[in-house]
Amino acid sequence: MPTLDDVAEMLKQQPYAVVSTIRPSGTVQSTLVNVGLYDGGIGFTTSGRTIKEYNLKRNPACTVTIHNGPYWITAEGKARLYTWDQTGPETMRRLLRELYVIAGGTHDDWETYDRVVREEQRAAVVVVPERIYVRRPRQERN
Repeated sequence: MPTLDDVAEMLKQQPYAVVSTIRPSGTVQSTLVNVGLYDGGIGFTTSGRTIKEYNLKRNPACTVTIHNGPYWITAEGKARLYTWDQTGPETMRRLLRELYVIAGGTHDDWETYDRVVREEQRAAVVVVPERIYVRRPRQERN
């Protein structure tokens, strides 16, 4: 059974993932985000007050799919959503910085970064996998 270690291997190829949430109508809404492993899950940030944030507040179920060519790995689980309305400012500052870095980001001026993510009301998300499945290259037989 695949684990977060398998997710880590796929993330070495590239840090992009498709995150799918559930709209109130029950249909799926998907977006592309940069992700990384964080605190027992897959973490990313999102602009504040987006459809993704709204969907996750209403229903934390979501999937994260990372692919590299014809191979992919998907984690299904529940999202832990951290917003400025529900989380202290110092915790949000730390979370947003850490998630940005684990998803491959760098910054020359963290004070400006902190100001901009606060103005954008960016949210932090960690998807805790309940099920992980994968399509790997086939092993050659001798």
